[in-house]
Amino acid sequence: MAQRLHARSRRSDQPLVQVNCAALPESLADSELFGHKRGAFTGAVQDRTGKFEIADGGTLFLDEVGELPLGVQAKLLRVLQSGEVQRPGSDRMLKVDVRVIAATNRDLPAAIAQGRFRADLYHRLSVYPLVVPPLRARGRDVVALAGGFLEENQHRLGARNLRLSPAAKSALLAHRWPGNVRELEHVISRASLRAFTEQRRGARWTAIEPHHLALEAAAAGAASVPAAPADAAPVAPAAQPALPPPGVTLREATAAFQRAWLADALARHRGHVANAAREAGMDRSNFHRMLRKLGIARADAP
Repeated sequence: MAQRLHARSRRSDQPLVQVNCAALPESLADSELFGHKRGAFTGAVQDRTGKFEIADGGTLFLDEVGELPLGVQAKLLRVLQSGEVQRPGSDRMLKVDVRVIAATNRDLPAAIAQGRFRADLYHRLSVYPLVVPPLRARGRDVVALAGGFLEENQHRLGARNLRLSPAAKSALLAHRWPGNVRELEHVISRASLRAFTEQRRGARWTAIEPHHLALEAAAAGAASVPAAPADAAPVAPAAQPALPPPGVTLREATAAFQRAWLADALARHRGHVANAAREAGMDRSNFHRMLRKLGIARADAP
């Protein structure tokens, strides 16, 4: 949504700078957003340009803005009100022209009542609020998105003609999707692997059926997990690996599992091979060779 707003704005030829506020340690949030001067604190060995300066003339997208510490919220409010940034360690005020888009999945009015979010910052940010409907409220968008994820998994697995059966489409439309698009992506990834391992030799196409989606098991697992606190990250129940059916060789099943696992690791690390290799416990060069061997895209990633 933020990318589309930027692309259709008069600032589209200027930078779109994205900041994940949930990933900012409080000690580094100042430096990340506003920059710093050399010597401003221990470890500040050179000047740093903050995200507001980088986005000057363009758009700054503050994702998960509800996660910002209160101290940083006060400084953000000052920048929004004055249009000026002061780097830590500097007395100079820098004028910036930035369009700010902020997103959150938190109930900010409730966070204000709990003293966890500043009311003045909320009203400063909430100039033109947009509510993005959850996946369950988007009708047949579920099927369209599933089709896109299915094509991605077809390529990752080296499979041909994986299709959603009519019954599978109905099951997708009936599910509540508490995890929204990310849950759908993982459901399709697991279903593609299950259907691929069951694929008959010589078959022209393979249908993904409701039992491949395993939505009833996912819903039952979610219902059996105690409700987490409002500020806790959701934890998905671990999926049990599906055993390949008779007729699939061990080599084929192993290769299919490796493709799916490596593709998921790359997706988790946004295509960064070095980080994915570290998670896999492999040397980066060996990880690269395995990607090429299995025909997985993004083998040329950093």
